[in-house]
Amino acid sequence: MLFTKSTAYALQALIELSKYDKPIDVTALSEKTEIPKPFLAKLLQNLSKKNMIKSYKGIHGGFLLTKEPKDIKIIDIFKIIEDKDSLVFYCSSDARNCTRDRSAICSTMPFFNKLENEIDKIIEKYTLADVIRMKSDK
Repeated sequence: MLFTKSTAYALQALIELSKYDKPIDVTALSEKTEIPKPFLAKLLQNLSKKNMIKSYKGIHGGFLLTKEPKDIKIIDIFKIIEDKDSLVFYCSSDARNCTRDRSAICSTMPFFNKLENEIDKIIEKYTLADVIRMKSDK
């Protein structure tokens, strides 16, 4: 699974949101996570559209998790933020996605597909609670 900066920032924001039982606004969240506010606002909007978080308007508005961290899968966060299936490598099991249009002659594609599937199986097991726990185990 190729995690971009967007996914890393989304994880950071969700970890921070997990500390609150009332909405926190994007400015405060940006300050606490040191994620640029415009970038963070866009990520939060995507997460809100997919019901990962709830958006509240008004003077006491902000964002709040819609589920407990133990119920939020890391793979789901990735799919929301990256807006695609998980891919570690530029190739995939679907020959139509080959960026070089060489899937018919590619000798490494079967290996990368197998490796991709194994990585996905591992990542599917992890939740936001696991990531939070790992941080505190440091």
